[in-house]
Amino acid sequence: MNKLSILRGTAYALIAMLFVGLSSCEKEESVGEIPNVKEIICQAGDRPTFSFTASGNWQLSSDATWCKFITSAGEVLDMSGRAGTHTITLRITDENIKNEPTYANITMKMGANKGIIAKVERGANQLYMRIYDITDTPISAINIGYIDWIPFRIEANFRFAAVEYPEWVELYDGAITGVPGEQTEAMIRIICDGEREQYPITKDDGHTITFADESGKASFSFPLIFSGMDNTALTFTGPTADTFGWELSLDGKTFRQKNEATGEYTTFEGGLTYHITALKNDYEVLLFEKVVDRGIPSFEIDAKWMTFDYESATLSAKATDNTRFGMAMALPRGIYNKIRADIKGSIFEYDDASGLELETIKYDYLQYVIAELTQMDFTERDPYDGMYVYHSLTIYEIPCTAYTNTEVMAQYGVAEAYTCPFPLPKDGKTPSIIIDPRIENWTTDTFTEGRAMVEFYYRGEKLKASDGEYEVGENKDEVMAARLIGPKAGFEEEVHAIFKLDGVAKKLLVVTPPVE
Repeated sequence: MNKLSILRGTAYALIAMLFVGLSSCEKEESVGEIPNVKEIICQAGDRPTFSFTASGNWQLSSDATWCKFITSAGEVLDMSGRAGTHTITLRITDENIKNEPTYANITMKMGANKGIIAKVERGANQLYMRIYDITDTPISAINIGYIDWIPFRIEANFRFAAVEYPEWVELYDGAITGVPGEQTEAMIRIICDGEREQYPITKDDGHTITFADESGKASFSFPLIFSGMDNTALTFTGPTADTFGWELSLDGKTFRQKNEATGEYTTFEGGLTYHITALKNDYEVLLFEKVVDRGIPSFEIDAKWMTFDYESATLSAKATDNTRFGMAMALPRGIYNKIRADIKGSIFEYDDASGLELETIKYDYLQYVIAELTQMDFTERDPYDGMYVYHSLTIYEIPCTAYTNTEVMAQYGVAEAYTCPFPLPKDGKTPSIIIDPRIENWTTDTFTEGRAMVEFYYRGEKLKASDGEYEVGENKDEVMAARLIGPKAGFEEEVHAIFKLDGVAKKLLVVTPPVE
């Protein structure tokens, strides 16, 4: 056999082998069978899945752009894979959606075979509504604000309005409306009534807000939740609108408050009853006594002569023989727990408006005062009974008591005498006292006429107005008064003040020196 024949034989053999190989490949690919058709019914926004088992390599394709495959590479219209069992996830959008069902076919190609393995029916155009918090994070319930409004956002594909919600929910601007394709920001809060704001509301309580389309045929409802009022918040209502200026009888039975406009008293017997609102009705009532020592006020915690009954929310007090000052303060639990280690340091500060540093309530705590009261003698006094003495800087009263040394009284020829202490120096300042002797016709006019006068004696010598030891004039109430500044030689013994009218000694005040 020649060389050419050999080459021809070899070529024929290769060609034959190639044809055989091609026939073999075609035969292998043709064995794959297309899985049975699956019916998928869904709505825009859904992510349905379906599974199949393939005996060979395969390719899938969707004939609708609103029906895509979700893969690791993103959302695609075509995808492929190898033999085995697979679960495919579809992304159904609202692209080109209509008012009737629309369809998509998922086609598989495996070897020489090709066929539809899934038929997707997308429902007719669907109304939807979604809610988000202010950061655009999807939420499933709407949070109700307490005092502050809590914002949230609404997105829908239709024009809508809030149509139904509890009567205790307040909508910002009185309504919530929106248009399709735009986010609407809305705010709601609870309407406080002194009760409902105390307690949290959960989804399980079943309160909802409903939004509807213009026709009223479609609606969406969302749960309402409420965390309750803040544990640092507290509100209250009392017997009257004013918490200051209460007076209490010495027997502790009668509370009264004067209307300065009319001069009339509002009176309550036995105690003052309140309605206090705090988270889960949890609060603490603090009882203070304001002690006034020689015209200087200070506060003491836990005044035992006052009591507060939490069950009835009633403030009451015990009997006494002397004037005293009290204050009740209701603190929410969150505030109380924060300051309980240093109550006085937290609630009080020093005010130097008078020239002295005086203990006073911080502004932020005034809102928690439920009652400020003075327990006192309600007996109507003659306008010329007794004698009134005030600290010159604080204007607080320095109580006078009866003076019974008959020898001294006889020395000055008086039948009515009182005594009081001179105030102590404070913050580097030496105060004086202002004396209203409460004597009929002891006035500015009679003083000008020379009929009314006062004489101060120290160690048997008269003090001198010209030396700045005292002065006479009108007090803060435009009433004739004397101001004792003190002996220039030093205040180590009693000062005697004799108040006269028409040359007759009417009253004596014995002022004791400023000693601790």
